[in-house]
Amino acid sequence: MNTRYKIFNLEGRTYLFDGDNVELVELANENSVDEYIPKVHLDINYHRANYLKTICLVLNNSCNLNCKYCFANKGKYDKPNEQMNFDNAKEALDNLIKCVRNNNGKEITIAFFGGEPLLSFELIKKVVEYMANIASDLICKYMITTNGTIITPEIAEFLETNNFNITISIDGDETQHNTFRKYINGNGSYNVVVNSLNMFKNKSKINARITIANHNVDIYRAVASIVDLGIKRITFALDYNISEADYYKFECSFKQLIKKYIFDIKSGNYYDITNITTALVSIVLHQRCKSHCNAGISYITLSADGKYYRCPRFIGNKLFCMGTVEEPNILLNNMEKFQASLGESAIERNSNCKECPYVFLCGGVCYHHAYALGFQEHKNIPKECSQNQLIFDSTINLICSLSTFERGQLLLFLIDIWNNYGKEKIVWRTM
Repeated sequence: MNTRYKIFNLEGRTYLFDGDNVELVELANENSVDEYIPKVHLDINYHRANYLKTICLVLNNSCNLNCKYCFANKGKYDKPNEQMNFDNAKEALDNLIKCVRNNNGKEITIAFFGGEPLLSFELIKKVVEYMANIASDLICKYMITTNGTIITPEIAEFLETNNFNITISIDGDETQHNTFRKYINGNGSYNVVVNSLNMFKNKSKINARITIANHNVDIYRAVASIVDLGIKRITFALDYNISEADYYKFECSFKQLIKKYIFDIKSGNYYDITNITTALVSIVLHQRCKSHCNAGISYITLSADGKYYRCPRFIGNKLFCMGTVEEPNILLNNMEKFQASLGESAIERNSNCKECPYVFLCGGVCYHHAYALGFQEHKNIPKECSQNQLIFDSTINLICSLSTFERGQLLLFLIDIWNNYGKEKIVWRTM
């Protein structure tokens, strides 16, 4: 019997999560575990692309806020006020298009980041215009992560017209948000962000991103306040430096949130907590992950000064520079080497992952998180593992708590709001 499984008992019913196949099944009872023989896949398949198809353009090293927990030196990184020029952006985009076409791909994703990317709005417009002229044969998706403080009606209209997936940082209600997200003069930014949200005609394209940090750990309260603003997509992330005491408080609040989330889904009040729904869809589709994320595999970051890194968090660290726009072949060679170093799964990189039922949902540790804490690149981070287990356990409990009809209705909502999955590709299994 494969050891990567976990038993769940809920309302008198017994479920087994088969970690190798990312499959959830109902058992007659807990004693019938041995009767379920997992269909172990020796030819492990993963759902993420293995060629470069997404680029994150860090347009500038400037920001009008002064957020205490910012990983990027308050948006300045290693070179304060550095600005990306269009020539570097163009070189990177040309390389991206070439990679996608060479791999017979159909889609490209361009993510705009900073600093505060909307400080470089003219460059964003140039990039969108350039892509329309040279990549009309490809589906081009745009994403932007912004603090939401300098949005104007013109900017809102441009983002909506060009179907941007918009992530706005908002940490909860006014008190929660203003705890850390302040202007340089010390004033909070909450009211300005809320005014910006109201400039959008369709808020379904907006994803509110919450950072959980010391003294601001009430995720239940934060999600409730954001849903009240009319936002239907929410993502949260924990600050690396959160204390053990505050992490415990977060866990307690998260468990409250899951109970409320299940109640709301049953009541037809739908919204998307992406940390949960991403895992949910992976279980539905039996999707397996080789790595924590796509960074360095199908996703790469271009810094404002024209250097490539796996993700924005590595910017300025020479150990993790993967090349420059002038030498795209070096980038691609380094990406191939990195992908080869990952092996078939996190099990090969870390023996502690060997018996974890969630190894193919998780994909392993966040490389930057491990590096930032002084660990080896693939070493387990207890707090990150605890958080992932909490999320995956909660996701499975959510699935098992819903009737077949309720699961289907939730799925239809997710299909509509994500607009990334074809209805014919997702089928809910009857429990």
